[in-house]
Amino acid sequence: MTYKLIQNITNRNIKPTCSDDDDDNEGMPKTLLYLPYFEAQRTSRKITAYLDENVKEPRYYRQLIQAMDSLSEDDIVEISVNSYGGYLDGAIALLNAMDNCEAQVHVKHEGMAASAASLIVLAAPSVFVSPNATLMIHSATFGSFGKQTDVLGHAAFVDQKVKMLMSKVYKDFLSSDEFAEVLMGRELWMHYDEIVTRLEKRHALQEKAHKQEEKEIKQAMKELEQESKQTKPRSSRNKPKVQPEG
Repeated sequence: MTYKLIQNITNRNIKPTCSDDDDDNEGMPKTLLYLPYFEAQRTSRKITAYLDENVKEPRYYRQLIQAMDSLSEDDIVEISVNSYGGYLDGAIALLNAMDNCEAQVHVKHEGMAASAASLIVLAAPSVFVSPNATLMIHSATFGSFGKQTDVLGHAAFVDQKVKMLMSKVYKDFLSSDEFAEVLMGRELWMHYDEIVTRLEKRHALQEKAHKQEEKEIKQAMKELEQESKQTKPRSSRNKPKVQPEG
């Protein structure tokens, strides 16, 4: 944010005028007849990105992420999504960029948001859903090669990583039964009406959970305050006296 300070009065350029019958002006220099003021000019930025292709490797989004990192809270980021998905690591890079960005981040779900692209849409702080939007959710697809133990270890690691990410993003958007079915290989397809309905339901559940969390925090602070009063140290007058040796 940059500010430009402008003073509306200078000794050379302004010739103030006053009425002849104004007694308050007698003896006052003409340049001081008006109150100086300062004008602030605020500059904001807006970044618009179109994710209308497959989600690529993280390095492909390096410049976008760097630009997002440079924004302030008065700036805006708009990401338009119309993608069939792609690299999970690329989607994670964009998710992290949205979480770390100080600007207002809005995702516009224009058309298809499948697989990794659905993660980007549903993890956004703010979502605009187009009437032509379509969403597809399924589990990750990946491959591995090498020694048997290496393949098994890598598969177990990716499985845990994907489950943790999906459970976080799809929480309250999918039911527990639907999430279990997705992990077992089912694909879920949704159109505009169902997407909006589920987003509204998720928002209501999150608001309820937030209020409950605030209530629990206030209750915990109240209990700590009561315990602090009960365990308040006695006055120094009641402390036992210590006799000096000798």
